[in-house]
Amino acid sequence: MSRLPHPAQTIARTVQDLLTTTSAGPIRNTYPNSPATRPLPVAPTPDERATAHNQLADALQEWGDIDPDGRTAWEKAFLQDAEARPEAFAARY
Repeated sequence: MSRLPHPAQTIARTVQDLLTTTSAGPIRNTYPNSPATRPLPVAPTPDERATAHNQLADALQEWGDIDPDGRTAWEKAFLQDAEARPEAFAARY
């Protein structure tokens, strides 16, 4: 059974989320009691960050396969963003 490709917009959002997870000091909200309660901020574990790192490489590859022009345009913009830490992006290859 073949897998349907993800839309390029979905992949772009996934890349942004994974970049956040793999960056220094990320925090995400969890809701340990229920969604109606106050969130509890937590940092990802080293295993979660390693998994996100691997998923990021896969997502970038998939994005390039589905929408090479979109991925190239995003990469150029990302590498020109002083706050984006381009050295971290380059280290993913």
